[in-house]
Amino acid sequence: MARIQLCILIEVFQIKYRPDIDGLRTIAVVSVMLYHAKITVAGGHFLPGGYLGVDIFFVISGYLITTLLMTELDRTGQLSILNFYERRVRRLLPALLVVMLASLPFAWRFLLPDQLIDFSKSLVYSLLFASNFYWDHSLQQYGAESALYKPFLHTWSLAVEEQYYIVFPLLLFCIYKWGRAQLATILSLGILVSLVYAQWMTGRDQSFSFYMMPTRLWELLAGSMCALFLLDGRFRGSDSLPGKLMPSLGLLLILGSFLSFQLDGHHPGFITVIPVLGTVLVISFRREGDWVTRALSFPLMVYLGLLSYSLYLWHYPIFAFGRMMDMTPSIADKGLWIALTVFLSVLTYYAIEKPSRSRGFPIKILGPILLSLSLFIIFVSLYWIKADGIPSRGEYLRDLLQASKKITVFQNGVDCLSGNKGPPFPASQSCVFNYSPGAPTLVLVGDSHAASIAESVRVLAKGNQLNFMQVSEIGCPHVGGALDAYCKNRSAAITEILEQVESPKIIYISRLPLYLEQEAFDNQEGMREPEKIFFKKGFNEKSDPGQRGLDVVTTLRTWAEAGYDLVVVYPVPEQAFHVIQSLSWHSPPITSVEQLPTLTTSYDVFKRRVASSYEALDQLHGPRIGRVYPEKLFCRQESGRCIASESERLYFAYDNHVSPLGADLIVRQVANELGLKVPDSFRQ
Repeated sequence: MARIQLCILIEVFQIKYRPDIDGLRTIAVVSVMLYHAKITVAGGHFLPGGYLGVDIFFVISGYLITTLLMTELDRTGQLSILNFYERRVRRLLPALLVVMLASLPFAWRFLLPDQLIDFSKSLVYSLLFASNFYWDHSLQQYGAESALYKPFLHTWSLAVEEQYYIVFPLLLFCIYKWGRAQLATILSLGILVSLVYAQWMTGRDQSFSFYMMPTRLWELLAGSMCALFLLDGRFRGSDSLPGKLMPSLGLLLILGSFLSFQLDGHHPGFITVIPVLGTVLVISFRREGDWVTRALSFPLMVYLGLLSYSLYLWHYPIFAFGRMMDMTPSIADKGLWIALTVFLSVLTYYAIEKPSRSRGFPIKILGPILLSLSLFIIFVSLYWIKADGIPSRGEYLRDLLQASKKITVFQNGVDCLSGNKGPPFPASQSCVFNYSPGAPTLVLVGDSHAASIAESVRVLAKGNQLNFMQVSEIGCPHVGGALDAYCKNRSAAITEILEQVESPKIIYISRLPLYLEQEAFDNQEGMREPEKIFFKKGFNEKSDPGQRGLDVVTTLRTWAEAGYDLVVVYPVPEQAFHVIQSLSWHSPPITSVEQLPTLTTSYDVFKRRVASSYEALDQLHGPRIGRVYPEKLFCRQESGRCIASESERLYFAYDNHVSPLGADLIVRQVANELGLKVPDSFRQ
């Protein structure tokens, strides 16, 4: 994480060096690294709140930057903006460029064309210190890969800091010149406004709130307030008993947050005040001889703090490429990643960071070097983007995986998966294809699992001279009761629209195990999918899986009792790993069909996972109710495995979304239930 090197402050303004700040950096960077390593202990993640280390970095950065700027203002009455930005360039860019250059050959080796394009864009945005904008946008795209496989995702925090550094010095100078007496009041108001905005925005757009500077500003300003009060001598009462207890309380708040917080829809917001306040207390109430100060000033803590920027830069790409080489890394693998991170960080600190920050290395020499390297990386990145990710690399695997990606249904240029249109839309705005006016309509209802088979259902409808309607939304089961909270009023909208459709024949499929169990899938073989924010939106502590299942049955039974034909597709097997990624990152690289592995998961785990879903759906009865069981297509009783892919037959594209082949196999069974002709184009 970006920070001002205290040696520069000492040299320029004789600011007293605080080794405990470096110790605090060590706590921050180690917690972030361990969090991203995803180490599992007793079935849960070690340090579930380790991501809060970034928030600690923000407070430290705000404190150090404000200390530097206020000291210069108090002593000279002016700010040298050019010198300020020169220090930032010396501090940030050299090490960042080295890590980027080292990552290029690994990206070339492991990434498919689409992934290489994404990687290249992330490099360009990172060099422009705008990667937070890129990640906020790209990670929200449907089917986006796990953030753990984005080598430069972590640069979002550098972007936030740099955006702060662009605005804050100028703002501080203006306030100092024309309202010095009101500085503390203005900063306090900024903290309050930004914090309230973060809390409000997190409930509406959690991604924006997480990645953007306005919702993180209050954390940086909290550090600024520490600097202001310490420079003004506001903490003279620190020798009192409460003052002596503050550092211990602060450290307790920080460590307690690491051990108990989980990343969910409440952060950043009021809950984030706890670790931020803890950091403020440790910085503000430091006392010589205090055990917290001594612990943070321990030589090893200080040394790791000096390495913290390099540690932060190196760890994420090492972890990301490590996961590409082995999607089920062991504890030993993760320990090796961490050891490699430390080793490279030591080299980077002594060979790159220290020399580039030295005043003996003139900016007239350093500047052209940095500019040349930046232009080289941008040129390579733009070339890869322009060349569509160099698809000639591994043509066999590229063609196979491209053919296995989900086929999206579009109408008038708009994705029919309504979750991609922005806020939830009423079912009446869903896609309708009138192939044979007056004929019955196949109405596909569900979440992204419905979207995965939508093209096959559309082809089925067209081939049988029927009409087709797609009613789908990401993370929306389209049922009433407790689960209606996932997507308000969608089930009511469907009931209304079915009354307006000519002889509807309903096909229902959604990821029921997720909604009923309210837990991300763990395949019990080392792979657990990451939590998603929408998992918890419909959670009702007063209802159990049985009650939620009853809500599903009630809605589906209503449709059946209205006289509609209804085909219920039971749950598909989940994998907890990305099938296409597993093959694209296979080592050695796959160049022929003989090298293709068979990817499977446990049939027994599947049965336990879907037990509540089967129990619910089995309660449906009626002559016009059909059932399709994907497990009969993809699971093998004799081997006890559910097949995600075998040889060139990829049944799944992502971790629980079927491929076009898988969709055709499922919809073939749907056709049999409805007595329809199976199109010749269907894969077998």
